[in-house]
Amino acid sequence: MKYYPINEELARRAKEMNSFSDYVEGSATAAYRRAVDEAAQLAAFQKQRVGPFYHDKIDGLLDAYARRLAENINRGNEIAARVPSILISGGGNFPVRKKEKQNRADETNMEEWRQIRGLLDKIKGTGLGGISADEPDAVDKLKAKLDRLEQFQKTMKAVNAYYRKNRTLDGCPHLSGEEIEKLKAVMARSWRADPKPYESYTLANNNASIRQVKGRIEELTRRAETVYEGWRFEGGEVRMNRESNRLQVFFDEKPDRETCSAMRHAGFRWAPSAGAWQRQLNDNAIRAAKHLDCLRPLSEKSAHEPLREVGNGWGFYIIADLKIWAENAENRSPLEHFASFDEAKARFNALRAMDYNSEAAGPGPDGQPPARLTLGLESADGMSAADILHVRQGKNFLVTDFTRMERLREDPAVAAILSRTAREIGFDLVRVHEQTTDRSWQSAIMPFAEWDNPYFPSATPGRYAAQYYELQHLCYPLRRDETQRQPWIREVVQYILQEGEHGAEQMALTVAGFAARWPDNEAVQKLAAELVQELGEYREPERDTAPKQKAPRRKSQER
Repeated sequence: MKYYPINEELARRAKEMNSFSDYVEGSATAAYRRAVDEAAQLAAFQKQRVGPFYHDKIDGLLDAYARRLAENINRGNEIAARVPSILISGGGNFPVRKKEKQNRADETNMEEWRQIRGLLDKIKGTGLGGISADEPDAVDKLKAKLDRLEQFQKTMKAVNAYYRKNRTLDGCPHLSGEEIEKLKAVMARSWRADPKPYESYTLANNNASIRQVKGRIEELTRRAETVYEGWRFEGGEVRMNRESNRLQVFFDEKPDRETCSAMRHAGFRWAPSAGAWQRQLNDNAIRAAKHLDCLRPLSEKSAHEPLREVGNGWGFYIIADLKIWAENAENRSPLEHFASFDEAKARFNALRAMDYNSEAAGPGPDGQPPARLTLGLESADGMSAADILHVRQGKNFLVTDFTRMERLREDPAVAAILSRTAREIGFDLVRVHEQTTDRSWQSAIMPFAEWDNPYFPSATPGRYAAQYYELQHLCYPLRRDETQRQPWIREVVQYILQEGEHGAEQMALTVAGFAARWPDNEAVQKLAAELVQELGEYREPERDTAPKQKAPRRKSQER
């Protein structure tokens, strides 16, 4: 552990400016070292709780704490030595303005001290969060987690079966006495007329966690087996740092402003400790790097060589009635598997017209009508699966589980499937998570057409508005403000809904104007081309265009 120097002369002057008592030589340094020693004890305790993978990170946080605390103490003493206390100097000709400036500087320094203290909380939390993909034993940890989840799923089903048979939990061989009492208390507080030890949503949620962990295991296993190679580009080099799990970009000279902007928009961040622009090493990072003109390999062959063969690799499944399937009933709906989208679509359309999909039902645990007919995606290796469409009381809901699964979120084939589903089957509604003004999150149901969908082409007003918003920020250095972004997007959505295809054509002309005004900005050119193409695919919602028949003219009785 390293101590950083404390300016004793500044500490003595600060003491003399604010107190009549004498300064004890070395007291500032001693107080600083006591604080660092306490942080070192905390770091040592945290190292005992987590694996060796996190030890370097904890040491780095401890060193940052010691360095920044010394700088903060010296800065505070320098501020305190500027103007004497009124108790020391007296009230005559007291420099009020200078004292006000000193107070403001002291408030800023105190705020920085609070941020430095926050490093202690980071030390306490290091290694206690989720399983990081950077960990060398991440796959083993995920497999252990998968075993726990699968065992818990079996236990829940066995407990529910025991309760259905005996109508009591007493003597259940799958639970301890304490667990039985806890479940009894939970069931006693339930608002349901016939509560179960483990409700259907608990089984469904745990099953979703199992699928997600399987997807992460498959993704990390495939990533570990992938051989990454760097390349030279004009003015620098791209390196694949397997040890730190980072794709790093080294420039021979400081890049210009446009290059830095393009790097940030591609997901790269400047890391002073490495002297490089970097992001996590994976297929998506390499794909992003190879799409940047500033990083184009010197060899044109390597520039156009695909990273790997990206086939579809996805099949489909349909559950005729998820409500019955999730409740684990004896006559549950079967899980039907299909190799192609056309086969799954034909079966979906056949079931979609069934009356049960539109029948009235009370809200489920999520406050929405229960999900019935379900369309889902599954990988060919069986390691990843996710629902993408639920029919709830006659409405097609987009299921956003894919946004939380890295393999689905980053696979172009999945984006193409979702886009095709939106065109050929259609989504009516989507549940989105929005951040409120108090920084909390809330869920809301909104029309799919108005959702600012950032994941796949959908030819909807919401996606147009979001892309148009991003295009403007690429062209102009505008401040990003989420509280202003949402009302702005809603306003553009309403414009397109009112003006229809004519409004989409006018927006396409405006976008083309942006592209013509910034011909050298690759990011602008790429986004503008995509947006113009999607705007050309917009079609107004179908309306009743049948001509209304005029009522037969009644003849006068006199005639």
